[in-house]
Amino acid sequence: MKNYLVLTPDGVGSTYLQRSLTVYLNLAGLDYTNTHELLNGLDLVNGGLRKNLEYGYSQTMGNIVGLLNENQANLVSRIAQYHIVRRKDSTKECDKFYKTCNTVFDTIIMCERDPFEYALSWGIRNITKKLNTYSIDEQIETHHTGKMYTVDIDFFKRKLQQYGDYTYWAKDNFNINKVVAYNNLINDHTNTLKYITDMSYDIAEDYNINFTEYSNVLYNTAKFKSTRDERFLPESQKGLNTVKLYIAIKKLVDEQKIISTIPLKMNTLSDKKSKTSNFTEVLNTYNDWASNNNQFLPLTDEQIEQCVEKENQIYEP
Repeated sequence: MKNYLVLTPDGVGSTYLQRSLTVYLNLAGLDYTNTHELLNGLDLVNGGLRKNLEYGYSQTMGNIVGLLNENQANLVSRIAQYHIVRRKDSTKECDKFYKTCNTVFDTIIMCERDPFEYALSWGIRNITKKLNTYSIDEQIETHHTGKMYTVDIDFFKRKLQQYGDYTYWAKDNFNINKVVAYNNLINDHTNTLKYITDMSYDIAEDYNINFTEYSNVLYNTAKFKSTRDERFLPESQKGLNTVKLYIAIKKLVDEQKIISTIPLKMNTLSDKKSKTSNFTEVLNTYNDWASNNNQFLPLTDEQIEQCVEKENQIYEP
C-alpha cells in the first residue's frame, strides 16, 4: 500500500487533509496511521510510527531517518516547512532526510492556497493564538459572532514571504506527484480524496454524508449556537449523519490512528472580510507584494467577491 506525505507551510488545510485522508483510508477498509508532523517527535510502537510530542526537536534528522526506515505501518504524514527553519539542521542532514522521504512515501502531496487568504488566515491566527478548533464550543469561544480583528501588517508581509519560500522549498526537495489546492479541498473534498488515492470509495456510501457536508453541519451549528438564528440550524437527518461519522472518527483517535478529530472550519472568506477591521489595507498590502513577485497575481475586489460567493454556496444556509 502507498504511504502519503503532505507538504505544507501550515495554514493551507493540511491538518484537515491529513485527518480526513486517514479517516477515508481506514473507512475504506485499509489500515493507516497519521503521524502528523515528522519533525517534532515520533515513536516506533509495534513496528509502526506514532506521534510523540514530548520529544519536540530532540530527535536528530538521523534519528528520524532511522525511524522512517524501520517503520512497517501504512502512513499519512506531514512536513511543515517552518519546522525545517526552526530546527536549523545542516544542509547535509536535511538532504538525507528529503531523500529518505522521497523513498518511503509513494505519494507526496503539495498543498497550495491563494497567498492572500493564507496570510490573512495567519493574521487572524496571530490574534486568536489558535491554529485550529476541534469542538463547537472552542469554535464559538475563538471566533464567535461580533469579534473583530486588526491584522498586523508586518506579520502579514512576513507570512506572504514565507508562502513564497515554501513553494520553492517543496518543489526543490521533493518528488511531488499530487498537488491539492485549498479551494478544491473545501469545495470538492470527495473528489480530492479520490484524486489523491486513486480510489473510488466514497464515505457517503456508508455514512450518508461526505466531509464537505460534515464540515458544513459543524460550522453552521456553531453559528446557530452563537446567534440563535434558526437559518443556521442543520436538518435533523444531516445532524444524525454527522454524529455517526464523528463517532467513527473518534474511534480512530482512541485507536491512535489519528491524534485528534478533524478540525472545524474556522472562518469563511466572508467572515474574514467582515471581521477584519483593516481588510482594505491588508488587500492593498498583498497587491503591492504580488505586483513585485513573478509567482502571484494581484487580486481585484471583484475576484474577492467571486471567491466569497463560491464559498458561501457551501457554508451559508
